[in-house]
Amino acid sequence: MEVVRRDWTALAKRVQRELYERLFAGQSVDVYLEDVVKRVRNGDLDEALVYRKNLRKDAVDYTATTPPHVVAARQSIQPLGRSISYVITTAGPEPIDNVRHPLDREHYVQKQMRPVSEPVLAALGLNFEQVIGDSRQIDLYSP
Repeated sequence: MEVVRRDWTALAKRVQRELYERLFAGQSVDVYLEDVVKRVRNGDLDEALVYRKNLRKDAVDYTATTPPHVVAARQSIQPLGRSISYVITTAGPEPIDNVRHPLDREHYVQKQMRPVSEPVLAALGLNFEQVIGDSRQIDLYSP
């Protein structure tokens, strides 16, 4: 479960925990999930969208690949420690001490909320796009 992983946002952990609690209690998950997605898209939950990841080496020493937390670390205006806190913006990852672009809230819906929701929704025979009221993706695949 993502709740115990450190590289998931507080949002993903909160949503996953709530969905499983609702599933095991026999409560509705669809209204809850639709509401949370609306709140994310409206910017009401921005404080829960922060990623936290540790650097295993100095940011300048990453040469073969540049993971998102390293990109953010290189943009930080604060002295770097081992842990970097960052958000995903429309321009990519940015450290929370130097956010210059709007948050990419769809990233959080698709890359954080969707993966933690789908196992619960699948158990109930529900579809993520339909539950959140976002049939745009479904319409692309309809004949």
